Amino acid sequence: MKRHNAEFLLFVITILWAGTFAIVKTAVVDVNPSVFVLLRFAIATVVALALWPKSVRSFDRDTMSKGLMLGTLYGVGFLLQTIGLTLTSASASAFITGTMVVFVPIVNRVVSGSRIQANHGFSIILVLVGLYLFTSPDTLGINLGDVLTLMSAICWAVYLTYIDVWTTSMREDVHRQNALVVLQFVATMVIAGVGVGYSSMGGASLLFTLDSDLVLGLLYCGIFASVIPTFVQTRYQQYTHPVRAGVIYAIEPLAASAIAWLVINEQFTTRQLFGGAVLMTAIVLPDVLASMRKK
Repeated sequence: MKRHNAEFLLFVITILWAGTFAIVKTAVVDVNPSVFVLLRFAIATVVALALWPKSVRSFDRDTMSKGLMLGTLYGVGFLLQTIGLTLTSASASAFITGTMVVFVPIVNRVVSGSRIQANHGFSIILVLVGLYLFTSPDTLGINLGDVLTLMSAICWAVYLTYIDVWTTSMREDVHRQNALVVLQFVATMVIAGVGVGYSSMGGASLLFTLDSDLVLGLLYCGIFASVIPTFVQTRYQQYTHPVRAGVIYAIEPLAASAIAWLVINEQFTTRQLFGGAVLMTAIVLPDVLASMRKK
């Protein structure tokens, strides 16, 4: 697999992910977020096992350990993001999620000891400025949905780094890669189940109606935004650098905002547009500067 082919596939799944923000925003109006995540990944697990039944044979101790650890990060990230999406706009969720690319170099520093470059440090400052402008805590107050989404972005930065480290040794073993995908879905279901239990103890209603918005949201998110992207990410991200992969994923906020504008008519203030521009600059700046240095 050539690097450019792998990066094209990462671009495709980024667009698939971008569609989830508007869809989930509509779908979770009348369903508990933890229930939605549980149903989403129940569908994903069934589809994955139907596609790759032989993956079960690769459930050895090492694969299960890595799959469940990745799945924990994956599941916590999705649960935090889905809950946050009920409390903030689809566009805000998308832009804040996109900041995960800025946290990847920090995680890389902890995991591999690689030095954090000055441009990455500058990007972190820009992210803070962009988030301040986009979410307007000075006039609107601190939005819990934005905070939860930022926490999910940090979870995914850790996930993005470790999936690159742990899948390299599985490069020639397709069944183990597929097993890793299935285990991530199973771990996410368990985490969502814990969320459902916590919601129940808190008195939240777990009842829901399978209307067209919910069914569409579950099928799209379960198959096109879970099975396909996680398979591509697990199998092909290893052919590029995790920071480079993060930059490709940075396209997601722009695509998600455009979809939210077209599908659910989300509007933006001038301040939000400027904050979004600052965030996008922070996200792509390290890669642009790195390319300039190479030339």
